[in-house]
Amino acid sequence: MSVESWSNHQLWYSKTTIIPERSRLHPLEPIGIGTPKVESLTSYVARLAAAHRVPTAILLAQEVAPQVSRYQGNQHLGLSKWFFRVFFNDTGAWNGMGIMANEPVHVLEALTGQHQLRFLTFLSWANVLPSRGLLRTNKAWCPVCYDDWERCGQPIYEPLLWSLQVVTTCPVHQQVLSHQCPHCRRSLYPLEWNQRPGFCSRCQQWLGMSSFLSTGDTSMDITPLEPPDWEWQMFVVHSVGEILEQAPFLESVPARANLAFSIDLCIQKATNGNAKAFAELMYLSASVPGEWRCGQALAQLGLLLRVCWCLCVPLLDFLTGRVMIEQPLSLKLLPLAQQRRKTNRRFDAVKVQMFLEEARSLEPPQSLRQVAATIGYDPGDISRFFPDLCHQIKARYRLYRQTIRKS
Repeated sequence: MSVESWSNHQLWYSKTTIIPERSRLHPLEPIGIGTPKVESLTSYVARLAAAHRVPTAILLAQEVAPQVSRYQGNQHLGLSKWFFRVFFNDTGAWNGMGIMANEPVHVLEALTGQHQLRFLTFLSWANVLPSRGLLRTNKAWCPVCYDDWERCGQPIYEPLLWSLQVVTTCPVHQQVLSHQCPHCRRSLYPLEWNQRPGFCSRCQQWLGMSSFLSTGDTSMDITPLEPPDWEWQMFVVHSVGEILEQAPFLESVPARANLAFSIDLCIQKATNGNAKAFAELMYLSASVPGEWRCGQALAQLGLLLRVCWCLCVPLLDFLTGRVMIEQPLSLKLLPLAQQRRKTNRRFDAVKVQMFLEEARSLEPPQSLRQVAATIGYDPGDISRFFPDLCHQIKARYRLYRQTIRKS
């Protein structure tokens, strides 16, 4: 057909239609950008590999690693043990900030044509939050969410919230996040060789609540949180969810000076400028607030949330330098579990064991969190050293709660 014989519609279409450039990888759309439930970058990578029907590590080794400087050193070894050792150890940091997140984001954006992948990480907050104490080294998930999404036919993915150390509970189901496969009992890296969203990357079994019930697994803590702990976790999830929601709409990356300004204002209003008194008030080490207000150090997220809780200041306002504190100041008391200072003291295993053995017979029974707060150690540390004793305490408390509900 000659050009002269084309219809007006054909001529218009040929002149105005712009065919987008093809992407090398499938242009998979990320889930939840601009919402508190935005997915993590490691979740996106796992779904991208599933869309291409290849193991996660193969996709990354062939397409991403050659363009990421950290992995270019031993390219002649191909898919070597060296590559996968470094790969597995690094992937948790992909959800964070700095070069460990920045480079994979740029490479994946170029490969997929999706140009908002930075919002699947904490890159937007790199100037005001430190990487220390931010992310988990192993995966955590809500089994009930997985079952709900699977039943409703929704995409199975991992929200960025689940990758944070400070988030321990699902706000939807009031369910403590799981961190161990109910089938093979292994902890899982954020990304592994053959990752499938919702499945164990080691034994390939389903990670939903139905699996915990079918295997008779009793290691998972299904006890509802006590009101103070639940209120704290809801505050944490809401606070962090708000900064994830607002990240795409920031006019510029928040400056480091914002944090110093906000901390200084809080110290002035709460304790008339006395940094040590402020530290006592917030259960912080004596030197910490002074370092924050001078810009010598960034506040770890967990500690910063304590300040936000006590002063009723939104985390988003704190990080963007928009703190407003009304007078007279009304301080909110921290939950018991947060009323401890981080120290470098040695873990006294003998003392902790004796205390746990006594706690098994306490009346009324206490939760593991209450026991840990009483002795002044982190529940996770205690569980790693004494898993059997901790399991007995949790099981006894769970039975106690069930009895109360039935009465």
